[in-house]
Amino acid sequence: MNGIEIGVIHAEEAYSKKVLMKVLGISQKFWDKMLDEGLPYAIVGHTRWVTGENVLNYLHRKAERKFS
Repeated sequence: MNGIEIGVIHAEEAYSKKVLMKVLGISQKFWDKMLDEGLPYAIVGHTRWVTGENVLNYLHRKAERKFS
């Protein structure tokens, strides 16, 4: 995928479902879970799009922390 780095999400970018699944290395099941848990998206044509900012916010909300 041209210009796309695996594992890199930019807050100011928009990502189609296909690209986001590739960038994050996630399955359809995990994509569905993200949507079920409130990841905002927009439908443009027949494609769901998410902003990098919303993806990063989702990941921050779901981040696990180890306390010693």
